[in-house]
Amino acid sequence: MARTSQEQTQERQTFLLNLFRQQPDISSKDALDAFKSKFGSTINMKTFNQLRAEAEEEAEAAASSAPVAEEPEAETEAAVEPAVENAATQLQAAANPEAANNAAAPAKKPKAKGNGPKNVFVDAPKEHLTFLESIVQQLQEAGAANVRIDHATDRWMVLVVDSK
Repeated sequence: MARTSQEQTQERQTFLLNLFRQQPDISSKDALDAFKSKFGSTINMKTFNQLRAEAEEEAEAAASSAPVAEEPEAETEAAVEPAVENAATQLQAAANPEAANNAAAPAKKPKAKGNGPKNVFVDAPKEHLTFLESIVQQLQEAGAANVRIDHATDRWMVLVVDSK
C-alpha cells in the first residue's frame, strides 16, 4: 500500500470538510461513499469524525457570529482574504491532530472543555509562522486579548488561547 503524502491528506480532508459544510445533514454512509468514489480509498473513522465535528463547530460559530455587521473593507483587504483562508488551511494541516481539533486556526474559537489556557503547538515552515504571527498581531489589535504567542523559533510556535 502506497503512503499518502501530506498534500494528498490535506486534499482529502479539505474535500470532506467542504462536503460537511455544503451538506451538514449528510449521513456518514453517504459521506464515506462520496469519499471512496472520489479517492478510491477509505478514511480512518477517527479522522472522519474529527472533520465532521470541526465542520459542525464552524457552522455553529458562523451562526452565532452572523448577526454582527462588519464595516466595508478596502479592495486590498478583500484580495488578502483568500490567501488567509489558504494559509489557515495549511497551518491546520501542519498542526498536530489534537491542536487541529481544538484550535486549528487562530481565528477559530477553541473548544470550551475546561478552564485555563489552551496551548497550541504549530510546526510549520518559517513563512507560515511569519504569516500566523501577523494574524495573531491583527487579532490582538482588533481586541482579542485571549490569543498570544508564548514561544517561537524559526520552525515552530506555541500559541496560548485563554478561554473567556
